[in-house]
Amino acid sequence: MNTNTENLEKLLKYGLFDIPEYQRSYSWEEPQLEDLIEDLQYLPDDQKHFFGNVILEKKKEDYETSTNREEDIYEIVDGQQRLTSALIFLKVACELNKDVKEGVEEINLISLPRDRDRLVLQDEDKQFFRDHILGPSILTPSRPSQKKLDQAKSTFEKYLDDLDEDMVLSLASRLRYDFRINVVEVDDKSEAAAIFESINTRGKDLSSLEKTKSFLMYMDDRTPTGGSLRDDINTRFGEIYRNLFVLEEGHDRVDDFDEDSFQRFHWGLYDGYDSDEYFNSLQTLKTRLFNIYRKEDYEEINDVIEEYTSSLLEASDAFSKLFSPSEHESSVKKRLIRLLELGRMANVLPLLMASQLKYGEEPSKMEKIIEKCETLVFRVYGIDGRRSDTGLGKLVKSAHEIHSDNLGGINDIIRRLEKIIRKYTSDSRFERELRDPEFDVVSSRDIRYLLYHYGQQLEVKSKETIRKDLSQILSRDFSVEHILARGLPEEDIPDDLEDEFEDYVHRLGNLTIASSYWNSAYGNLPFEEKKKISPGNGRETAYENSTLKVQRVLSDIDDFSREEIKSREDKIVEFALDEWSLETEPTTYEIPESLPTGVQKIKEEIKNYDDIELDALELFVLAAVRTNPGRPLRYIHKTAANIEESPIEWTESWSEERKNVRSALWKLKEINLVNLQKRSWYPAEKGTE
Repeated sequence: MNTNTENLEKLLKYGLFDIPEYQRSYSWEEPQLEDLIEDLQYLPDDQKHFFGNVILEKKKEDYETSTNREEDIYEIVDGQQRLTSALIFLKVACELNKDVKEGVEEINLISLPRDRDRLVLQDEDKQFFRDHILGPSILTPSRPSQKKLDQAKSTFEKYLDDLDEDMVLSLASRLRYDFRINVVEVDDKSEAAAIFESINTRGKDLSSLEKTKSFLMYMDDRTPTGGSLRDDINTRFGEIYRNLFVLEEGHDRVDDFDEDSFQRFHWGLYDGYDSDEYFNSLQTLKTRLFNIYRKEDYEEINDVIEEYTSSLLEASDAFSKLFSPSEHESSVKKRLIRLLELGRMANVLPLLMASQLKYGEEPSKMEKIIEKCETLVFRVYGIDGRRSDTGLGKLVKSAHEIHSDNLGGINDIIRRLEKIIRKYTSDSRFERELRDPEFDVVSSRDIRYLLYHYGQQLEVKSKETIRKDLSQILSRDFSVEHILARGLPEEDIPDDLEDEFEDYVHRLGNLTIASSYWNSAYGNLPFEEKKKISPGNGRETAYENSTLKVQRVLSDIDDFSREEIKSREDKIVEFALDEWSLETEPTTYEIPESLPTGVQKIKEEIKNYDDIELDALELFVLAAVRTNPGRPLRYIHKTAANIEESPIEWTESWSEERKNVRSALWKLKEINLVNLQKRSWYPAEKGTE
């Protein structure tokens, strides 16, 4: 290994440079380009600038030029982004200043005449860089890396074109002579990986994937068969980087994620869920491999590297497909677009990736899983407004079980998803949230998502199609309108709402979708004025000619009063419970034939209520609350477990049984059989009549 500090010109005169196929494609964007410009612009005349590290591996074969000269060829193991950017800057400077051009061409700094360029990129970028960036051709970028190469050239052109020729010459000279590079020449890529690790620990800003790749090559080199997996690691990571082009060109929702989040999702399906490990997968992988190394089990090290890289590659393909709806059969595409537009996908993505790997070739099954994930996201995070990490552990563990073939078939996956949904937003809770008198505190996007699909149903029933563009409805072009405006003057408030206006104006039944223009211009008008276009009112739009069915049908209503709000709410709630429904029956505890006297008495009492039905778990938990009122969850659990014939098992620590008891308590609270006060449970009045 040789290390030298060189200026850019001296480095380029080392020979020729190739970027290997396994390396990341060009990825610099505006912030990095602007940093380079500022470093050049503000560098004092008497100072040098450290431009970073470049790691090179010299190829065994030389390059013979047309004049029979031999040039060394180096593969760039690290530093390809800055070297590519520097050459683009020099090329633009050459086009704008003849002195720069003469100086560069005199020593063949960018290209060898009639031979090849000093730097050759990988894959499909090779020709684009040669012909469009360094050459005279005008080509259209066809992939994200080419768009970034084109953007880099345009950025430098725009900046340098505003400067006089002397300043262009000065900046080009600074880049050639005053930008210093730490050049590390290694014997092989495994040695480069070790250096890469050292750079990382000193805080070099690399992506998690780049650090992972270098670490795996480093560990591969430390085994007796050192370097045996080097080519496989390089090849797989090259394919992973190509699959992750989806982060640049996939559905807009992919902007919510990056390489690090992808790697985290993969860890979930690969290894399961432990919160510390899930959010620190690279460190977990390092710890495990170092522990194996200390045991000198080198064969297992190779097995882990082989298994992990293969799994990561498969997962990258699944991730890419989930953000490329057009690659799917039409029914899957439709469902996937709905979920992508809804958003909040982070918790379900590991499960979707595992499902894509297992059922990607079975559209009907994939469609069901996506549909159920949409139901979960909409009910739990959208309407119920649960915390963003709600159910994360359960969903990631399920992803791992699917990936490991430990969850069974498609029906088991659907049952698992519905169990998670019921736990957090059961049908009764979902309906209660939809009927909340303050429903308009739900996010505007989620309300529009609900009303859009309700409007679609109205279109089907009326056999007409007005608008089907969900993405536009969820954009800033549209908003939620209060049919009876919140600031409605007293004289325009319906008679039956005079004393209850605030109790109804925020309800779901009083909400619709409107264009943002309509809402700002006409949203505060009385209902009668919104309905129809009247001569002389100066308006060309009203409910009667709305392009939205969910808004147009309002023109058929004579008086929008309390009963109309309630009726409309009922219809939308009924639609929502059907559209985002749960198909499988919930797991219940069967009631034993022989019950203790106290539990039997409760069972007979419940028969008096037509709207209440309890399973054995709920009966015994209710009996425990009445036996031991004013106790916290743990004591209720213990009391219920100790009742004769109880289906509940006692556990000292937190467990699935404890969770079931808690769920039963909350259900009993929802139907007014128990109350919760300061973390203690009491019988409710309804249950003590």
